[in-house]
Amino acid sequence: MQLLGAATGAPLAPGLSSGPYKILLRDHDLPGLEELAGLIDRPHRAARPVAVHCVTRESLLLTLAALEIVGTREGDRVEHAAVVPPEICEQLAAKRLTVVTQPSFIATRGDTYLASVDPRDAEHLYPYATLLAHGVPTAPSSDAPFGDPDPWRTMAAAASRRTPSGRVLGSHERVAPGVVLAGFLSPPHSPGGPPRRVAPGCPADLCLLGEPVEAALARPSADQVVLVLRAGKPVFRR
Repeated sequence: MQLLGAATGAPLAPGLSSGPYKILLRDHDLPGLEELAGLIDRPHRAARPVAVHCVTRESLLLTLAALEIVGTREGDRVEHAAVVPPEICEQLAAKRLTVVTQPSFIATRGDTYLASVDPRDAEHLYPYATLLAHGVPTAPSSDAPFGDPDPWRTMAAAASRRTPSGRVLGSHERVAPGVVLAGFLSPPHSPGGPPRRVAPGCPADLCLLGEPVEAALARPSADQVVLVLRAGKPVFRR
């Protein structure tokens, strides 16, 4: 398991490792460009990538400008990337940044977004298909406890893009449940990379379904899960 907030060089308990260094940007109090560049540069100098929290167009543009100053490092990523117009997708791809997104927010908060977000940003909320089309490695997450922890509901949300009232928000950003599943199965150190496979010697972290995966993905639901193993030990059994 990776810890994004762990200080660089801090001792960690067995089974834990340091992930990218998390930088939380608060849009009501954004740092200056030089300050953010310094915040990114310090972990970079310690050979550690960063994960920058961006939930507005402004914070994302600020992050891209800071990375233009200090450069990027393999593993650098943007958390949320809640507003990403197509021209910014091109910049993300050019800088080889990864995005970790939350499709379930459309299903749980979509109506609130439609009522409160600048109309020019509404069609660019929590993109998925557009990021992939531009070659940006993209992986889903729950952001629990703030988002829905159920990965099956996240798959359904990414495929439907429906708000709680049933409105479709960003139909062009729909992706198939199988694409989201592949993202969930990507390695923690490389979100959006090739999905992990079952092979001799790998940890027995497994999910057994009651029907073939193709059928399960046609109607994503946790009700289809029969058994979950973590390190070979059952943690859920239906």
